[in-house]
Amino acid sequence: MYLSKDIDQRFTQHRNKFKGFVSYRSIATRLRNTFKGIDNLKFKVVKFEELDVNEFSVGGLYDQTTDMKYVILNLSKYSEEMLFDGHLWKDFSFLVSQTIQHETIHQDQFKHREDCDEEAEIDFKFTPLDTVEDRYYLSDNDEIDAYAHDIAMEIKHFYPLRNPYEVLKSISSKRKLPSFSYYKNTFKGCEWGGIKKRLLLKTYKWIPHV
Repeated sequence: MYLSKDIDQRFTQHRNKFKGFVSYRSIATRLRNTFKGIDNLKFKVVKFEELDVNEFSVGGLYDQTTDMKYVILNLSKYSEEMLFDGHLWKDFSFLVSQTIQHETIHQDQFKHREDCDEEAEIDFKFTPLDTVEDRYYLSDNDEIDAYAHDIAMEIKHFYPLRNPYEVLKSISSKRKLPSFSYYKNTFKGCEWGGIKKRLLLKTYKWIPHV
């Protein structure tokens, strides 16, 4: 989308707040302050036994009934703080940016549809889908659009010195693109040529805008 520049500027301005050991509660609070002025955006911390100290992942969801975007910080249950060194900050800030933009795409998609009045019950603790459910999920046009944006971001993030369109041409051999790997592994053993074509076409169209 056109959000990367604004998000990067906000992170640069607030970088000093994410140095050294920072408590989980402070991480969420400082992210809220970093993105003050952006409506309908909330940050949630969820703890997992499966994550070691200083391991993390970032997830997200968009609730169309309340028009709210959530960024979910999956952190280790065995600590109450994270150590922000340069490497971790680079990964953390990229994933938060990517998630905000992914969910904003879903927000924009729903703006062009009829209102949804059905109340949704939100579970912030991620439950993995099985392979069949994953395939249905990743086949959805809305998800193809949002994940194509993720892939375009990852191309520029992980291959900053390469021509992004050249990376896209040889994407099947690239190992640093987790969103494309998610698709490739989910559809392994299946005929997914049509889905792959749509995904890569969308990625091509997103590249100039990330």
